[in-house]
Amino acid sequence: MDLFDIRVGAEIVAFPIDRQLVRVRRTARQLEQRTGALAEKFWKTECNRLYARLQVQGLEHAEIKAELDRFADAVRIEMERALLARRAKEIQAG
Repeated sequence: MDLFDIRVGAEIVAFPIDRQLVRVRRTARQLEQRTGALAEKFWKTECNRLYARLQVQGLEHAEIKAELDRFADAVRIEMERALLARRAKEIQAG
């Protein structure tokens, strides 16, 4: 077996968007600053942007939907975490 055989193909695996903490946190903060239609528009725009990026990377629709679902969960969890942290800080402040 030749360890340097370059004829072997490779698959590129994109880093999961739900693990991109900077993106998750930034998106959560942006959503917290908006309400109603503005929040909805921001969320749709962000998801469309991510969908297009993942499509260009070669993912199929089902894979993209799964990625976006995990991203949505990560953003929701981050928003809940931030809310609990603010409440804890308020309680400590008295």
